[in-house]
Amino acid sequence: MQRLSAAALWDAMSGTLRADLPRLFFLVAPFALLPAVAIELFGPPAPASLEAISNQQLLWRLAVPSLIAAFGQLAATHLVLRGNATPREALAAALAAFPAYAAAQLLGSLPVGLGVLLLIVPGLWLFARLLFLSGAVAVAEAGTPLALLRRSWALSEGQGLQLTLFLVLGLFGVIGIGILAEGAGAALDVVARTSGLAAVGRFLHALVPAIGNCLVTIGVGGASAVAYRQLAAPPR
Repeated sequence: MQRLSAAALWDAMSGTLRADLPRLFFLVAPFALLPAVAIELFGPPAPASLEAISNQQLLWRLAVPSLIAAFGQLAATHLVLRGNATPREALAAALAAFPAYAAAQLLGSLPVGLGVLLLIVPGLWLFARLLFLSGAVAVAEAGTPLALLRRSWALSEGQGLQLTLFLVLGLFGVIGIGILAEGAGAALDVVARTSGLAAVGRFLHALVPAIGNCLVTIGVGGASAVAYRQLAAPPR
């Protein structure tokens, strides 16, 4: 196991994803982009505030798309880990790893959620130690949900600070992508509606943020794979 650097990990992730972005995008889009567009167009309306969110909105706007996107994330993770893999092989690996991965995420969400409630930083640190690497572990090594969490904890031993710093950088990136995508979608919506194309505007307003969501999903899967590849490599 080698020491990680948040900056070096960011550079490695960025370079790896740029080199294979078209293939990753078309692999992940059916799971992260299309469901998001469909839910935005045909699902329950967005809540006016967090306090006003209903169980139905929580299910269709958060739980369902997150679950579907997680499958695409696993496929992206496999494609980054095995650069010569085909999309079919990546999807097969994601299908095999998904049940244990989803269960591990549920198990790990309790301590991570408590850490976030107590203070944001402990929550990010626990996420880095327990859940961040679990997708790559599920794809590369398999195992039970508890085994995935134990392996993630072992791999991240002594690396918690750098992984947390990396997640903070990633969080700013996610927020930036979200703001830009939502702003671009809203601007296109206004232009289309002004031109008398309200239906086109609504579609574009749904599509552009969904593209941003797809890129974030690819980034999470790729980051997990790159970090795992470095941490699981035998020491030189």
